[in-house]
Amino acid sequence: MRISEPKIYGPRTLEDEPPIVPIEERDELRSELIGKIEGFYGQVKLRGVADAGFCFGLLDPVSNIVAGVVIASAVKVDADPVVSSPKQSKSDLTGNMKQQSLNGLVAFLAALFPYLNEAKAMWYLNKADCDPLVAARLVIQHRGMEQSFGFSSDTTVAAVETALRCAAAAAQHPSPKQFASGWKLLSHFLERVDAVLSGPCVTLDQFQSIAITDILLRVREPQPSVFSLEKSWELASSRLLKLSPDPLGKKVNVFPERSTVRRLLLTTIHGYYLQALARLPKERLCSQYHHSLLQAGHCYGPLDPVSNIILNTVWYSRACPLTKKVDLEAISSRGLLRIAVRSFYGLVSFLCTRCAPHLSPDEAMQRLQAAGADLRVADPNLLDDYNNDDAMVSASVEQAYAAAAAAALHPKPHDQAQLLRLSNPTLRMASDYLKDGGMLSHVHADHLAELLFSFGGSERLETIVKVVNRSTYTSTEQLTKQVRCLYCEYGGSRIVHPAQGSFHGSGIEFEKMWGGEKLYSHSYNNDCIIMRSLETTLWVDSLEDDCIYNTYRLDEKHIGVKVFIKKELLDEKKRMNLINMRLAFMMGDIIV
Repeated sequence: MRISEPKIYGPRTLEDEPPIVPIEERDELRSELIGKIEGFYGQVKLRGVADAGFCFGLLDPVSNIVAGVVIASAVKVDADPVVSSPKQSKSDLTGNMKQQSLNGLVAFLAALFPYLNEAKAMWYLNKADCDPLVAARLVIQHRGMEQSFGFSSDTTVAAVETALRCAAAAAQHPSPKQFASGWKLLSHFLERVDAVLSGPCVTLDQFQSIAITDILLRVREPQPSVFSLEKSWELASSRLLKLSPDPLGKKVNVFPERSTVRRLLLTTIHGYYLQALARLPKERLCSQYHHSLLQAGHCYGPLDPVSNIILNTVWYSRACPLTKKVDLEAISSRGLLRIAVRSFYGLVSFLCTRCAPHLSPDEAMQRLQAAGADLRVADPNLLDDYNNDDAMVSASVEQAYAAAAAAALHPKPHDQAQLLRLSNPTLRMASDYLKDGGMLSHVHADHLAELLFSFGGSERLETIVKVVNRSTYTSTEQLTKQVRCLYCEYGGSRIVHPAQGSFHGSGIEFEKMWGGEKLYSHSYNNDCIIMRSLETTLWVDSLEDDCIYNTYRLDEKHIGVKVFIKKELLDEKKRMNLINMRLAFMMGDIIV
């Protein structure tokens, strides 16, 4: 059965839903967590708990408290002059350890995972009984990241170290650097540490803490420079199995928040665009492909996402060449993010049209998340439409591509749908050009363009993505992971950061934010960053950078047909955006 009405989604028709944890439930959730943390502290009778014993670390909450006390007494590090958290008296710390531990637990999760607000972090922690790594496993499970999350990758190792320092800063630990260094040492002997701390009298017996101190002091030079996380994740998985069979709860919405899944998908899609940039011939990318990629280089199609971007880019450049010469040395990061957002809506509209009315947009997004935004995986019948007997399928591939092109605002939606349809004999030949994953030469790119054309026919930071050669990016895993930057997240930018090492806006700035430094006390906080960057993840319309492709007369008047729009047809925000970008001006009640 074929449908006649496509399902076309965009930012105005697919709005975000309210979070699973309403604001009015936060106090109740916080009280429940404080009660659990109080119980953990009631089990520990060691000295020094009020100074450095917190529930966060690489083990269970009680073991973390004990290990924290030992680290504070046994690990020596140079003073860290960078972070200046507010100091409290010992009596204040004694009374606030429960709240400080909760602050640290929330900071650990929120620093480890992007787009995780305070309320949702507390929700995961409550489900995990305040066990930080078990809560992290629940986040990974709930977000559908089990197959893609690199538990021991360099990116994750660096993120865990940052998360521990942020947690210590949020809890007003006397030395976040010492805390993270101690856990770095213990992470290489975590099985022995766990065996010592799992004894029945560990929270009462001072000799057990001496055993851990002995492990720390026996570490010889050179000391390990990175965390070893394999055992910590393994132990967390074992503790997760001891929780209820369904720790997330069946009565809770099966999906994470729509905004979260959209941003996770955009991270994956953005990574594909970086790979496509690295594979396109540099001279053509600088002279012509920059335009066709940003306007029509969508990632959906019958091939893998990167090959689809290249195929769509090369074809559109040949079918609709630029009318003026524009040479660029760099591509706008906002433009690159916009084509990723457009591709996202194209992917969702494709699946929802293909499987209407059986598939909701949220289910489509979850399917795409599990499939890595690859339609070949998300739609098992994509390449065998004519022999398809699946009752779930209610539209042809060609109809679904037409919906995708409309949702993605393709300049030539009908032509693109014709290009991508299964009956196009040039797609198999195009696949041969792209299958090795290497950089296209300009000769091969020209051949591919002619082949496709012969059948298809007719704010704070002004950031950029540099045009690079293939040797710069080779790992799909590295590109599709989120390397966090405080300032880029606040401004919604998507520039490329190193997966390893430090850079301005990375770990130390997050640590200052969680530690309550005055500079970051208002606008720069976790929940504000998530909300502040929301608009860029929804933006599909014109950008100021688009003006470079327009043609102007010497009198600075734009050559082209003026479009007259009644003021009432656009909301105030949209009108002001057009006017501020000088793409329109008011003439009475008419927008020109």
